[in-house]
Amino acid sequence: MEQLLRVHLFDRDRAKGMSLTGAGELVLPRARALLADYRSLTLELEAYRAGTGGRVRLGIIPFVSGPLIESLIAELTGERQRMSLTVTEAPTTTLLEELRLQHLDAVIGRCSTAPLPPGLAQEILIRQEGCLLVHPENPLIRSERIKLADLSAFAWLLPPDGTPTRTAINAVFAKASLAPPVATVEASSTKIIHLTLRVNPRMLSIVPSDAGHDIQRLGGVRLLPFPVPLDMPPVGLISAARHRETPIVRNLRSTLREIVRKRREA
Repeated sequence: MEQLLRVHLFDRDRAKGMSLTGAGELVLPRARALLADYRSLTLELEAYRAGTGGRVRLGIIPFVSGPLIESLIAELTGERQRMSLTVTEAPTTTLLEELRLQHLDAVIGRCSTAPLPPGLAQEILIRQEGCLLVHPENPLIRSERIKLADLSAFAWLLPPDGTPTRTAINAVFAKASLAPPVATVEASSTKIIHLTLRVNPRMLSIVPSDAGHDIQRLGGVRLLPFPVPLDMPPVGLISAARHRETPIVRNLRSTLREIVRKRREA
């Protein structure tokens, strides 16, 4: 590569080994991006040779509703599109870093009003309202009207600090001049939320209402309306701006748009 670029990328020292020069530091991110593109192309060619329509490395946050995920996977892997999927579930902040490193092709995650990391683009798809999840024996179930201040008497299971959902939760308490809830347990996994709440009558969690219905159907927890309006950050499709119009990302985007449209009309 040094011969190709006609510049020294490494300082070589028999005692200290090799280290990057200033030019090497400049080239390294581009080299990583080229390698990621090469690996992605290799996967697509393998899928093509296998008779499928391509491979998507997709990141999804835990709070996307089950029916939407079911419809998306069924459509992408069905007879019409015949795509292969690699799905990673994690909070938005984690997935965006994986996207930045080009370990993912796209992310279904929380959109932000703050500037995205350089090189990323987002499109809002759905909006969600927050709800409470509680144990069936939690005293809040017997309350005719729950007030935001009433929630301070309970323990909390919340998304990790710094995530868009946690920020939205803190903001609604701050707007009411109340201290933000302090998490006894931090988790975004719907499995962990379900297992934790079903054995702890004094613990509360806040999740999007569609995810709350999914968790309630598992049994052992109850969904309650949140005392005040709580708009979660919208969920959207986030991808590298330079890959936004590649066939795989374009197809994923149009498929998601169609699924969301049908769900709204249902």
